[in-house]
Amino acid sequence: MVERTMEPENDVTNDTIDPETKNSRVRFFSLIILGSSTFLAGCTLSILAPFYSKEAEERGLSITASGTVFAAVFVLQIIFTPLFGKYIQVIGSTKLFIFGVITSGVTNILFGFLPAIKSGPVFLGASLAMRSVTALGESAMNTAVYPLARKRCAKGSQASMMSMLETMIGFGTTIGPFVGGILFEYGGFYLPFATCGSMLLVLGGMAYFVLDPSEEAEAAAKEEDDGPVEKGSFRKLLSYPMMILACIVTIVTGISTQWYQPSLEPYVRKQFGMNSFEASLLFIIDGGVYALITPIIGKLLDKGLDSRVVLVFGSVIICFGYLLLAPAPPFLFAPSLVQIGVGAGVHGMGMAMNFIGTLTLMTQTAGKKSSDNEQIQGMVTSIWITCESLGGFIGAAGGGAAFDKFGWSTSCVVVAGCQIVSLVLVVSVWFITLFSNNKVYMKEENEKLIDNNPKLNYGSYGSNNNITV
Repeated sequence: MVERTMEPENDVTNDTIDPETKNSRVRFFSLIILGSSTFLAGCTLSILAPFYSKEAEERGLSITASGTVFAAVFVLQIIFTPLFGKYIQVIGSTKLFIFGVITSGVTNILFGFLPAIKSGPVFLGASLAMRSVTALGESAMNTAVYPLARKRCAKGSQASMMSMLETMIGFGTTIGPFVGGILFEYGGFYLPFATCGSMLLVLGGMAYFVLDPSEEAEAAAKEEDDGPVEKGSFRKLLSYPMMILACIVTIVTGISTQWYQPSLEPYVRKQFGMNSFEASLLFIIDGGVYALITPIIGKLLDKGLDSRVVLVFGSVIICFGYLLLAPAPPFLFAPSLVQIGVGAGVHGMGMAMNFIGTLTLMTQTAGKKSSDNEQIQGMVTSIWITCESLGGFIGAAGGGAAFDKFGWSTSCVVVAGCQIVSLVLVVSVWFITLFSNNKVYMKEENEKLIDNNPKLNYGSYGSNNNITV
């Protein structure tokens, strides 16, 4: 009699999980960490908008001085982002990202202790120092996050992935003033920054255990196997007309994004008698529309929509948004909260189109002209972030100064004029490029016609003395 050994039908243990499935789960969790970090990065930019100007005024500081604090976060980003982009392959995307998240978390917590300083000048100096170090962390985080996300998303969906990250930043920037206003009302100055900073530290710890630095090494080895890796050069990247155009549009859009950050709260407080929490609700509008529109534009770009078309419409829409905010011709009506809300929403729509449009145009241009390795991706990202930071610095500093000198309406018209200049540049460069490409195409076609003409043979039979007609 033969004994039959019964074995369990599904002897599945943790050790036999499909490696591909396990890897997919890790990548998905990695994308959640990356998206959450960019959301909090957006929060840290705007969380102080509803109450910082008031705190500064109580210490005898002007709106212009408050504007420099809003602008300070962009100064070191302009300096360090290109450096991080240049050496991202040496440092490693994962290490750079973790460093940036932890640095931003620590400095945000420390920023919450500033009200203990009663002297106006010392308060201003400490604010500038803290925001500058925060910018160091954010420049490291933002430079690394796009290459990390591109490696972990499906092929053919890079624009959608970048748009989703932009959506998270936009949503963070949107909800930041609202959350900041609520937490300020319930816990004072310290609570908004302690909450945001603590969450960043938690995400930094999670990133340390989840993100795998060996993936960058494997990607670099694969690139070397595929052929010689082209070394990136900022000079070469910035020699392309479309790259320069994208840089200019990003700077101008960055100006519009930060222009009323230091001035909207004091304007609505004096014009409509709103408190800090009520004013924070207005900051949600432009970022909310931005967060809704960005994924849609990303999908359209993935499906083949020309990014230059997006930039044309984006510049026009931002211009109309600021004319509504003023209000200025052709919108001649009395100032109201409805007018402010509609203008901010229109601005958010144009902002979404221009930001994802310029980032896509830059990556497409670099991909066509250079190899698409990690260093090139990091450098393109750093160029885009630097331009956005430069625009944000000019916008925050210039917006506060323009409000102090000219008032709300005139300061809004200034930004609308900048968008008209941006629109003219986009259309001009587009037509010049089309004309140049047409000339190159005609030249190539003529060369093909000449090469395809029959060759006449002269001389004896079999002679090699051919004359091309």
